[in-house]
Amino acid sequence: MNAKLDFLQELGNIGAGHATTALSQLLNGERLNLVIPEAVMLPFEDVSSFIGGQEQAIAGIYIEISGDACGHMAFLLPLESAINLVNMLTLEESSKLSELGLSALQEVGNIMIASYLNALSNLTDMCMIPSVPSVAIDMAGAVWESILADAEVAETITLIKAQFAADATPIEGHILFLPNEEDFQKIAQALGLEDVE
Repeated sequence: MNAKLDFLQELGNIGAGHATTALSQLLNGERLNLVIPEAVMLPFEDVSSFIGGQEQAIAGIYIEISGDACGHMAFLLPLESAINLVNMLTLEESSKLSELGLSALQEVGNIMIASYLNALSNLTDMCMIPSVPSVAIDMAGAVWESILADAEVAETITLIKAQFAADATPIEGHILFLPNEEDFQKIAQALGLEDVE
């Protein structure tokens, strides 16, 4: 169990570092601080609390991964952070997300997730293809349950959570990676590791 979480955390370090660099470039070099990714195994009912509480309003961008390894990824931000991020990208000063804002948010999520997957693909020499991203604005519990339903997750899930924050503007978010259990072993083997349990 510990070996699996250690391995997932190392994948998180690599992927989240690339994703945060990509976001910094979009924000004209605004410094982003990345919290060391955390790998956890949680009961289904505890996940919403892990990302800030079920009642928190969030923006979620999520995709399905296909190819040599399958799974799901999500980029989740508190709604206020999502609005701040979109305002920085569009040079607007809005207190809510417009259609343009949602489109910008979807593109940011797409770039971050693609950066994360490219880093893992280069490391493992495996093809990981993201689907077109979906965007949802809702309570954290509702968004997360929708993602988990798409992922067909059972009672316990394994995920990587990476948190980042900007210095000058209040922006924080989470990058979550949920590898399919079966394909998780493919990633480990591609890195020359024995079965990671």
